[in-house]
Amino acid sequence: MALSDRHLGSRRAGTGGFLLMRASALAILAGAGTLVILIADLPRWRFGPWVALFHSLAVRIGFAVWLAALAVHAYLGLDSILKDYIHHAALRFACLMASAGVLLALVVYGVAAVWT
Repeated sequence: MALSDRHLGSRRAGTGGFLLMRASALAILAGAGTLVILIADLPRWRFGPWVALFHSLAVRIGFAVWLAALAVHAYLGLDSILKDYIHHAALRFACLMASAGVLLALVVYGVAAVWT
């Protein structure tokens, strides 16, 4: 007798989730590497150059993409955990929607903080 799909938890997640998780991890790594390089060069930076850096359109877009990648990565990780450990569908859906709402609010707040 074959197992039903509803008892597999996160094991039935497809290739799309796998690739999205890896792509978001690469975007997070690139953003973190850029931040490390900027911080390593920090002694010569004063307030003025930092403000000018974050007024650049490329940096603002890169920061927005980095925040979105961080949120997608966190959501996919939470999705896997919740699928494995919460078996009641309504409770799992509520937890996923709550986590998605919090992550979306953090992305909107972070983007608004950099763009204003």
